[in-house]
Amino acid sequence: MSTFRIRLAVCLSALFVVAGCSSESSTKEYNLTAEPDYSRGNMWFDAPVDSTVQADVFYIAPTCIWDWEGQDGKTYHHMNVDDPKQRDRVDGSMRLAYGLFGKSCRFYAPYYRQITMQSWMIVREETERRFAIAQDDVARAFNYYMEHFNGGRPFILAGHSQGAKAVIELLKHTLTPVQYDNMVAAYAFGYGASRQELDEYPLLRPARDSIDCGVLVCYNSVSSTKAVSSLVDGNVVCINPLNWRTDTSYASPEQHIGAVFFDGNGMTDTLYHSIGVRIDSDTHALIVDGLDDNAYYIPSIGNLFPKGNYHVQELNLYFLNVQHNIAQRIAAFNLKRSDP
Repeated sequence: MSTFRIRLAVCLSALFVVAGCSSESSTKEYNLTAEPDYSRGNMWFDAPVDSTVQADVFYIAPTCIWDWEGQDGKTYHHMNVDDPKQRDRVDGSMRLAYGLFGKSCRFYAPYYRQITMQSWMIVREETERRFAIAQDDVARAFNYYMEHFNGGRPFILAGHSQGAKAVIELLKHTLTPVQYDNMVAAYAFGYGASRQELDEYPLLRPARDSIDCGVLVCYNSVSSTKAVSSLVDGNVVCINPLNWRTDTSYASPEQHIGAVFFDGNGMTDTLYHSIGVRIDSDTHALIVDGLDDNAYYIPSIGNLFPKGNYHVQELNLYFLNVQHNIAQRIAAFNLKRSDP
């Protein structure tokens, strides 16, 4: 396997080495840095703005930070958005997402006080309590984007891992009906939604094909059902990104346009027609063949993502298929909106 494929350009892969660390008691109040001011340009990832594309994407980064000690000697469970080293860790995932969406969308991605890697290794109630702070930042950033950047344009919501959870929470609690009418789709990579959530929140509408709009695109990739993460227990949302079907039909490697991996210098390695995929009807996960599990396994996070779980690589594996689909959905949205 080439060094490109091992050096995955998603920040998660580099950070999971500390995932086994224990967290402090949940009875303490959190130590927090100042909340981001989204009127400051440096609170947004610096991406070129292409005035020729027909839509925007509001992208939310995955977990890229671990617990850190401040100059006050205290332990922090949330990102410091003003820390250059922490921002640099986030930027790897931002560049990957920009590569995915930038051909079709203006790219807007806020820095937010995301919860640290260790925060996913504790009881779920405490994870949710910490995440509420991160989500508040995301919601404020989204509202600022809508007021100052969007200008009535079609937009996509997108996120990976923690960012995907944030996308779903925006759909549940933040989007207005007018904003939703302008949403092309929401891509929540590596997360999902329960049946109860679908029943309770009408804006959570699972995608059914390649061109439906206003929908939620979710998938979680594994080589076998034994590798499904407990973080997505109860998920009922999945679509196959090779054939854009929600049944269990197998999508062959011929339908796989290509996986793309980046190194630290922005160079790419592309694997064409390399994997086949089907949906497991019980776990609502993607079952992927054609990969070497050992090459993608990170032992230090095996309790969350066992061998055969491809959570870290969700954007990479179907990169060219999803990139094509983004353009498809935007075209379908604009065609639908232009109909009298």
